[in-house]
Amino acid sequence: MDKKVSKIISKLLKFYERTPKHFEGKILGSMTTYPHALAIYAYNLFICTNYGDPFIFSALKKMEEEILLEISKWYGETKLYGYITSGGTESNFLSIISAMMRNSCKNRVVLAPDTVHVSIIKASRILGLKLVTIPTNNSPIDPCVLENYVRKYEPCIIIVTAGTTELGIIDPVEEVAKISKEYNVYMHVDAAYGGLLIPFLYKAGRIKQDLRFYKGVSSISIDFHKNGLTPIPSGMILYKNKNDLENICFDASYTLYGKYCGLLGTRPGGPVASVWAMVKYYGFDGYYEQAINMHDLARYTYEKLQGIKDICVYEPILPIVVFKHRRIPYIELLYKLVRKGYYLYKSPSVKGLRIVVMPHLRKEHIDEFIRVLEELVKE
Repeated sequence: MDKKVSKIISKLLKFYERTPKHFEGKILGSMTTYPHALAIYAYNLFICTNYGDPFIFSALKKMEEEILLEISKWYGETKLYGYITSGGTESNFLSIISAMMRNSCKNRVVLAPDTVHVSIIKASRILGLKLVTIPTNNSPIDPCVLENYVRKYEPCIIIVTAGTTELGIIDPVEEVAKISKEYNVYMHVDAAYGGLLIPFLYKAGRIKQDLRFYKGVSSISIDFHKNGLTPIPSGMILYKNKNDLENICFDASYTLYGKYCGLLGTRPGGPVASVWAMVKYYGFDGYYEQAINMHDLARYTYEKLQGIKDICVYEPILPIVVFKHRRIPYIELLYKLVRKGYYLYKSPSVKGLRIVVMPHLRKEHIDEFIRVLEELVKE
């Protein structure tokens, strides 16, 4: 092997050694996981392709069509329109652009619960829009309260969340959709986290709300690189109406395809191939089984945490378990855990710590974490 290459590889391996590994079971708070081997193979096979030019790389367009044909059924439709994005942030950004292009956004108001993802704050600021948030006290948005805000602010878009970042709360999509339809307001559902959980958990009777394109819903964002077992970046925005998809496409006359869609120009084709591979491999039944297993492990984690003295734990809706100690400040507890090699995220609104049960976690990982946590709180 070339000496220079050997030296670089040696340094790369040292960087890798310092990087926490999902399979070790200590990455507990991040909504990331290790992708499936088939998804990695598909990604690498198409690593040089440009999804931004589906004329040259027409195989990517064909795979996109097959993805949409399959997953449309998961959300109660026969045909949806969509686009593979870099993730929930881009998808949410595009939903606002679609709303602006559809109705010119006269009042320039984005309306959302105060539990909305930070990407909505970012997009509103960049686009020069006013984000009006509705207080929820960490509960699903009250449709009656939301309707009053709609009357007052006449927003160009309503955004709700199906699986909030901190607690996994599901806003009442169907009820909000009725308001959206009545007032003719574009409605987007941020389901980056919950999109590949809710349809399956609802079918199993684990949760009371489904995720569908109810009349009034214009777009839904989902992420395959969260619970879909594909490499980062691979999100998706789904549209009910083809015109809303066209509104995120812009002329690029110098290309063979003639336009670019989304926020990127050159866009990796690997995510398209990896999503296609996982949709074909898992399908509805495979993701259904995975969602049940994740939900079971979240319930197990909840019960184990309940058994630790002075720990207050919130009952999980989706596979997110939030807890705090009655005497130890949550930031202090967080960094005690970091020093033990555990990586949790914060839930600042409740002054707690967040565990997200992702596909890589196992019961033995949770048992070991509980043992370490018990030792820390005794100290």
